[in-house]
Amino acid sequence: MLRVCHVTPTYFAPESALGGGERFAEELARAMAGRAEVKLVSFGPREIRERPAPHFERVILRSRGPRPMVPFSPGLFRELWRADVIHCHQYFVLPTFLAALTGRLRGSRVFVSDLGGGDWTPAYQIDQSRWIAAHLPISEYAARGLHGRNRRYQVIHGGVDLGRYPMRPEGEHDGSAVFLGRVLPHKGVHFLIEGLPPGIPLHVIGPLLDPGYLERLRSLAAGKDVRFHGPLPDAEVIGRLGRAMALVHPTPVGPDGSAGVHELFGLALVEAMARGCPVIASDAASLPEIVEPEVSGLLVPPNDPAAIGGALKRLRGDLELWRRLSTGARQRVEERFTWEKVVDRCLEAYGL
Repeated sequence: MLRVCHVTPTYFAPESALGGGERFAEELARAMAGRAEVKLVSFGPREIRERPAPHFERVILRSRGPRPMVPFSPGLFRELWRADVIHCHQYFVLPTFLAALTGRLRGSRVFVSDLGGGDWTPAYQIDQSRWIAAHLPISEYAARGLHGRNRRYQVIHGGVDLGRYPMRPEGEHDGSAVFLGRVLPHKGVHFLIEGLPPGIPLHVIGPLLDPGYLERLRSLAAGKDVRFHGPLPDAEVIGRLGRAMALVHPTPVGPDGSAGVHELFGLALVEAMARGCPVIASDAASLPEIVEPEVSGLLVPPNDPAAIGGALKRLRGDLELWRRLSTGARQRVEERFTWEKVVDRCLEAYGL
């Protein structure tokens, strides 16, 4: 079998990180293990080696680096040495630079999906793109910001496990809205709360990482039905998405009209859509690549609380529209955004 080694500086666990980038690498590696011999290599405070599935090995190397995003272990070279393909997650991190150089020396094909993070690495001075076969951006939006002189790329998008996120059994909702993600200013939760119409409960689910921002949100939520849950177990999140009227993803943009490196792909969107939960999303970043307006969800201008409120009122007041979007959301995911389809794109790219 093809031997694929995924390399990520941090991994999806409370002692490391619980962000979308870490989840992306973990989910992709697990899905790929059904069709290749897969190893996921990351770094942490202690060494872990486990085999969750017959063709999937998860290796956490004990890092000697100064910061979580600048990890180093000499064991990395040993883990990479037999790989046919090295797939790195994040571009400007030390492990990607070392993995790309190792692949060059070893004759392995190296690919990089930049998930938006970064820290110190020689790649800021040395063009490591000359050592990689191609970039594998997770959206067309992400592909606009490729690094290095080598601009060869293939978009792979992101996915969802349809077995874990089944379609809701009934064409009904409980009237609630959900925000799912880290509760930080660049997520735009303040615009959502400002625009929240009376009578619509809002469930804010995700790590509460900025006390000052949370205090601001609580002030905006005064007199409204807004519940800050913090992070919840996957089963509770999946259940909530299967009952909600809509997931709202209010990504803001800056004065230049860009969301920057935020929302290179919205995993929360495809997870909600798999449950038949229509998405109200900003017309920004990668989000228009996921949501077909009036087919699988609604797009609104970014930074516009009134537009968010208007979209929520439309869904609350038109059950037939909601049912059409609910069905369309599930179909959109089935057609484009399953992990199996992401694996298909990766394996095709690995053959470049």
